[in-house]
Amino acid sequence: MDVVNTSFQRMNNLKILLFSFFGLLQFVNAQNYPLEYFRSPLDIPIFLAGNFGEIRSNHFHAGLDMKTESVEGKNIYAVADGYVSRIKISHGGYGKALYITHPNGYTSVYAHLQSFNGEIGEYVNNAQYKKESYEIELFPSKTGLLVKKGELVALSGNSGGSGGPHLHFELRETKTEIPVNPLLFGFDIKDDIKPTIKKLGIYPVKEMGTVNNSGAPKLLELTGNKGLYKLNSTITLSGKIAFGLEVQDKLNGSSNRCGVYSIELLIDSQEVYCHKMDKIGFHETRYINSHVHFYDWKKNSSRIQRSYVQPNNKLNVYNCKKNAFTYDFKDEKKHLIQYIVTDSYGNASTFSFIANSIEFKDTVSQAKTHSEHTDFSNFQSLLFKSNKHNDFKTEDFKISLPANILYDDFVFDYHLTEPKGRAITPIHKAHNIYEPLHSYMTMSIKIDSLPEVLQDKALIVALDEENKFLAAEGGTYNEGWITVKTRSFGPYTVMIDTIAPLIKSYNIVKGRDMTSRGKLQVTVSDELSGLKTYRGTIDGKWILMEYDYKLNLLTYFFDDSKLDKGKSHKLKITASDKQANNSEYSIDFIW
Repeated sequence: MDVVNTSFQRMNNLKILLFSFFGLLQFVNAQNYPLEYFRSPLDIPIFLAGNFGEIRSNHFHAGLDMKTESVEGKNIYAVADGYVSRIKISHGGYGKALYITHPNGYTSVYAHLQSFNGEIGEYVNNAQYKKESYEIELFPSKTGLLVKKGELVALSGNSGGSGGPHLHFELRETKTEIPVNPLLFGFDIKDDIKPTIKKLGIYPVKEMGTVNNSGAPKLLELTGNKGLYKLNSTITLSGKIAFGLEVQDKLNGSSNRCGVYSIELLIDSQEVYCHKMDKIGFHETRYINSHVHFYDWKKNSSRIQRSYVQPNNKLNVYNCKKNAFTYDFKDEKKHLIQYIVTDSYGNASTFSFIANSIEFKDTVSQAKTHSEHTDFSNFQSLLFKSNKHNDFKTEDFKISLPANILYDDFVFDYHLTEPKGRAITPIHKAHNIYEPLHSYMTMSIKIDSLPEVLQDKALIVALDEENKFLAAEGGTYNEGWITVKTRSFGPYTVMIDTIAPLIKSYNIVKGRDMTSRGKLQVTVSDELSGLKTYRGTIDGKWILMEYDYKLNLLTYFFDDSKLDKGKSHKLKITASDKQANNSEYSIDFIW
């Protein structure tokens, strides 16, 4: 073992030396990314709260989250000459977003903005009033809104799905709209910190392998620092085994967890797996649910990245040699398992351990599956094939899965439990929340004796493991069945929503002079199906109200050109939820 370890250490030291010597040059020049073409979109030092390829819920992070000193209103500048090719404003997602196309084949994206500057802002405002909509998507002509490198184009904000003030910045290939790792373009961002390797995951494959004579997966904490990590336990493997690794990276000046650039796995000095985060298309970003070990992510909040590729994972980052998904330990030898983890600046960390291999015997006790049940009443199961269309149905429940929306074959479990709370049907446990779906399946639940007046108020809702409300899925009622498309397994039931959205004043006092406040604000919330539409008017004329769904807050900023001063005015708000329940609110004020 000492000879093996010594050999590995020599090879490992050489790799680390190469990474340190070439640094960023090794990654960037190989791809011919322009290193000095783009300037910073900020006029303050760049510190990151998130980076490209970082693991997020149902997607890889597509850009850089640049800190704005915990405030809104920082100047945002065009990173190069170009033209504004797209502007999109939405309640969620990127919020207020600006897209600038550059002549070198890339488009820069600036998201979660507070406002647009100058001519861009006027263009957007006019379009919103013309359409009478806060949410809008615009595609100016190539000559309509030209910008120069360093031109002030917007102010930073916290709009859309942002969790705090920052700038989300991307670079995309203009032709394909595929986001590319911005850290490969030479921005002035300091990083000499090596990635942290936190956990090793070892997974017997489909009851055909064991870890330390058990069929149960193992999550093992690692020790080490400054780029060198080790495992303080002895591992014995047999049969078909897959590996995974939990890693994170930090950049200078920030304590935020970021993602790594590459992970490489070698077994007995032979590369069996590698991925690199150069670019990820939006059409493939949901494959993150296969890239990570989904069960450990959902159950234990462990972001284990698989070191093998499931059959239906089509993510295009596995650009190194890869094996046939698993490794077969079947001899009576010792095997050297090695990992090399790097960030975008060439900082490298390593981890290795020796695994004892023994012959696999299927008489060894295997672990129970993740879908273990204690209540087997109304229990059914069926093998689902990942490359086939799959259907499952009972007298009052059915699902239909198109081919290739599963990442691998698995045994689908179903059972029924009694309704709880507001549920009007039994709870249908369609497997569990730990098996991901890549796209939509169709789900139908039968409803007995529902009065006609309530048929359009019925909706399917998703529940959590404790059968508590998780999310409204919606659905369409037809001949005793309600049907919806959903991208998650788990418990489902049907509820009735007859309650209209609640509208309340936030900063308005009836009859008061609001001149000094500068804005009108009301809250609009809905307790079940969710808000679908809203409309605000003053004295019967539509007004632009910005909706922050995180706070259920509607805001109107006073505009001298659209409202007479020194008079009494009437604000009116109407709102509808997704089950067509309507509400109305009005109040008089002076401005």
